[in-house]
Amino acid sequence: MLIAEYMTKALATWLVGFFPYAEVYVAVAAGMAMQLDVVSSVVWGVFGNFTPVPLMLWSYGRLMGIPRLRAWLLRMEIRAWLLRIEKRGGQSAKRAFDRYGIWFLILMTPILGSWTIAVVTPIIGIHPRRILLFSFISITLYGVLTAAAIASGVSWVTHR
Repeated sequence: MLIAEYMTKALATWLVGFFPYAEVYVAVAAGMAMQLDVVSSVVWGVFGNFTPVPLMLWSYGRLMGIPRLRAWLLRMEIRAWLLRIEKRGGQSAKRAFDRYGIWFLILMTPILGSWTIAVVTPIIGIHPRRILLFSFISITLYGVLTAAAIASGVSWVTHR
C-alpha cells in the first residue's frame, strides 16, 4: 500500500473516531472495511476517539479561566443547565465514580461517548489525569474488542 493511500485511510479512520456518535466501534470497522490492517485500524480509531478528551479538558480549563466568559456563563442559562446536571446526574455519577473508581470510567466511556465523558466528568469533580488515563484505557480496550469481534466474525463467515 502506498504511503498516500495509507495516510488517506488512516485519516479517514481517525476522522470517523473523532466525531460524536461514531466513536471507536465505527472507526475500527471503517478502517478494516477500507482494508487497513487490524492494528492500524485500532490505533487510528482509538487515536481519533481519544482526541476529544484532552481537547475538551484543555478547552474547559482555558474557557473557565477567562473572567468575562465565566461571568457570562454564570448569568446565562448554560450555567444553570450545568448546575442541574451537577445536582441531578452529576452527584449520582460522582457517587458511582467514588464507589466503583476506574471501572466506572472504563465502562461508561464507550457507553456515553468520549465527548460526553470529557464534558461531564470535570464538572462533577473528577481529576483530569484520571479522566485521561481511564478514558484512554477504555477506548483502547473497546477498540481491540471491536477489532477482534470483526476479525473473528469475518473469518467465521469466510471459512464456512
